[in-house]
Amino acid sequence: MSKEEQIIRVLITGAAGQVAYSLAGLIACGMAFGPKQPLILNLLDLPEKTGAMEGLRMELIDSACPLLRDVIATSDPVVAFQDISYAFLLGGERRRQIDMKRYDLIASNARIFKDQGLCLDAFARKDCKVVVLTEPSNTMCYICAEYAPSIPRENFTANARLDYNRAVGQIASKLKVSTANIRNMIIWGNHSDSMYPDCSVASVVINNKTQRVSEILGEEMIYFRTQLCESVVKRGAEIITARGLSSSWSAAKAVCDQMRDWITGTPQGIMVPMTVVSDGSYGTPKEIFFTFPVEIQRGRWSIVRGIKMDEVCRSKIDFSGKELMQEKMAAVAEIGEGNV
Repeated sequence: MSKEEQIIRVLITGAAGQVAYSLAGLIACGMAFGPKQPLILNLLDLPEKTGAMEGLRMELIDSACPLLRDVIATSDPVVAFQDISYAFLLGGERRRQIDMKRYDLIASNARIFKDQGLCLDAFARKDCKVVVLTEPSNTMCYICAEYAPSIPRENFTANARLDYNRAVGQIASKLKVSTANIRNMIIWGNHSDSMYPDCSVASVVINNKTQRVSEILGEEMIYFRTQLCESVVKRGAEIITARGLSSSWSAAKAVCDQMRDWITGTPQGIMVPMTVVSDGSYGTPKEIFFTFPVEIQRGRWSIVRGIKMDEVCRSKIDFSGKELMQEKMAAVAEIGEGNV
């Protein structure tokens, strides 16, 4: 049996939620793992959410997706985490109001991600790849990885692709080109208001010619960079205001984009943002999970080195690093164990 024919087991936690509703369908249709990869979906949520999970399970079966070999809906973590190769961790409290504080989410979610880390450590495959979407995602990713020491830290990531997709969408709209023509947009830092969308080295392909976005915009570039940053940072709150709910379909699609690149790799000279464990690159604190530009080959990411930055970018990176250290300490205090 070829690698593509081997059935993989994929977990989605928080499976009764709206992001999971979109994500499960996209995965079943091959958006995350490709059009030839058969899979089994494990859906996990609380016992009181069993009805919603069962409804999703029935819809997935009714969709007759050729890649989908089975769907298991359960509230038992032992069943859900057993032998999984990939985990999309969506379970936990989500931001529902604009004025909801990040530290309220830390208080709600830190213990949940400690438990999920323990389950990964006990039941998942040791080469399992994990994507965290629950906020604050960088810090929850840290907690989860800390409690799953048998799985390499490099196999944990939080989703930075939504911020990237939002930025690419804005650039493409501005230049009136397809998003597929935009290259090397960078996201730095924390998935919070301190995150920095950096288009200083971004390029665009127009009439088969690659140009820097800065070259096309000229003097307008300074204003556009500021406008882009504000737009991407505020987008989540704007969607909550408009829908009364947080981002769901766009978040699910972004998770699939990130997983697909993680598995298949990036073309030579192309970098994408990924929230990964910091090795101190660009002066960031070690061990926190920080969004960097990365290149990916054979399922392994590497941080892109040597990107030049101005004072604004430098200050944003420094601020995000300090913010993530504060979040880490708050999460550790919430769990109540000093050895995290």
